[in-house]
Amino acid sequence: MIAFIFMGASYGAIYGDMQIFIESNDLMQQMFSHSGISIEESFTGTIMIVMIVLVSILPILIVNKLFAEESRLRFSQLFSTKVTRSELYWTCIGLAILASSVGILLAAGSLGGTAIAAMGEHSTMVFNDFLAAGFNYLPSVLFVTGLAALTLGWIPKLGKVIYVYLGYSFSVNYFGAMLDIPEWVVNIAILSWIPQMPVEEFESLTFISLTVISIILMGIGYVGYSKRDMMEGA
Repeated sequence: MIAFIFMGASYGAIYGDMQIFIESNDLMQQMFSHSGISIEESFTGTIMIVMIVLVSILPILIVNKLFAEESRLRFSQLFSTKVTRSELYWTCIGLAILASSVGILLAAGSLGGTAIAAMGEHSTMVFNDFLAAGFNYLPSVLFVTGLAALTLGWIPKLGKVIYVYLGYSFSVNYFGAMLDIPEWVVNIAILSWIPQMPVEEFESLTFISLTVISIILMGIGYVGYSKRDMMEGA
């Protein structure tokens, strides 16, 4: 959480010299320049991807921790008490969702607070713009959490593959403006399904749909986790 605050503040400090920073590098202009959109808004939409990807690591780590503890023979005595797999699973999922939500709040909040302070009276954005841009990506964080839960329930040894998918999503979306990537390749990445606020408009249908899909994935993961044999010592 401290890292998220530091990361947001570090990027926010750039906003004071944003114009000079962008215009000094042709590559930066290509990445952060959009017609009819201020540089600050364009930069926010792009840099928020970086922070969301880093925040997404935390819930995946929390969910994968269940299998790590299981394989190290630490659950046998726990399950011999009144604690059930259901309680353990959903508590873990709840912690993952809570941690990621707090992570987004801290990262987007520190970015917005520092950026507004750096821009001063020349600020073209308000604090809520940064929070909205951050929580707009909450469904993507829930989606990768759902994927982690799905693998935990059915193929737990492949839990680390979710990190690969997350890295793929980041690469496609962050460098997409500079590379001629086929549309079908871009569409595989979860971050491509969500509009970049404040550059693009919020899409409530996409937000709700991805959230529902994520919950379904968590539910399917629970079915597998509650029925499969423990893989102790795996």
